[in-house]
Amino acid sequence: MDKNSPLLSVLFSILICGLYYGTVNAKTNDTPPSFEEKFTEVVQLNPLEIQLMSFTADLHVAEPKQAAELWILGVNNRSGAVQYAMLSPSLQKQSRRKFEQTHWVTGQSSPWVSNFRFTKVEKLSESRMRYTVKYDLVTSMQILVSGQKIIIVEKNLEPFREYWFISLITTKYNQWEAFTPAETFLK
Repeated sequence: MDKNSPLLSVLFSILICGLYYGTVNAKTNDTPPSFEEKFTEVVQLNPLEIQLMSFTADLHVAEPKQAAELWILGVNNRSGAVQYAMLSPSLQKQSRRKFEQTHWVTGQSSPWVSNFRFTKVEKLSESRMRYTVKYDLVTSMQILVSGQKIIIVEKNLEPFREYWFISLITTKYNQWEAFTPAETFLK
């Protein structure tokens, strides 16, 4: 037993020092949240919010034109969730309530948008692009009118989170078109 006494003394000393320094250096607010607190945070989200978060959280594009193209795909398919995912955080905040009111479905059954085409591309800066897009509003019988949208795409410059998003959508007003919640229209 004499052989183990020095080893036990060292282990006991380490234990005492660890407890002392852990107690002295601990801050009163350093306690990690309990399982119940973490669970409550997750439970406060309703199923629709969880679905939306899972869909939009990492749907980011690496090229500016991709943001405009994906948003247009959302318009063509009347998918508010796809459109919303391509918006800047501030546009998402401004338009979320309108998307929710339409149950994330945008547009109308007739007339619908068709034949989107990029007619002008302008590089405003290294992190900002402007796309002019023309399209047709059509019914099963005819093309009613042509429309135009200006889409400003910007790069998120946060380190390790660089992606492109839409910061502004301006549309020339016409009486036949159903505008998406994030658009600003000009008369």
